[in-house]
Formats: sequence, structure tokens, C-alpha cells
Amino acid sequence: MPTEIGTVTTKGQVTLPKDIREGLHIRAGDKLVFDLEGGDRVVVRKAEPQRLTAILDRLAPTKETGVEFQRRLRREWARRDHRH
Repeated sequence: MPTEIGTVTTKGQVTLPKDIREGLHIRAGDKLVFDLEGGDRVVVRKAEPQRLTAILDRLAPTKETGVEFQRRLRREWARRDHRH
């Protein structure tokens, strides 16, 4: 893939060149990770989707495991669907 050049706007935004977006399969709304290396290089990579358990682990402490939460959520949605 050839080297691409982007321009930084006054708001600090850069448009990723089309070849880069397509090469990484980046679409609007995707999250990117920026790593500063050696003080003069930035590595950009597509962020991996997070598992529900990892998200729950960062929330307030709970005795409910991720799997238990998923089961409860499914039961609540099933009850909600039957009401409509």
C-alpha cells in the first residue's frame, strides 16, 4: 500500500485516505486506537469490539456474572416482547 498524506484541520481532525479505510475495513462509527511510539510515530489500528463481560467488569461491583446478566436481560426482553 502506498504512503498516504492527510492534513490536520484546526480542530485536530484528519480524514483517513480511502485506501487506508478500505484496507482496514473502517466504516463511519468504528473506533480506532492511537499508539504513540518513540515520540515521533503514531500507529493507528482498528479497535476490537469489547465483550459484554469485559464491559460489565468495569462497571460498579455486582454479584451477578456476565452470563447471569445476559440471561436476565434475555428474560426481561422476552417478557417485554410478549406485552406488545
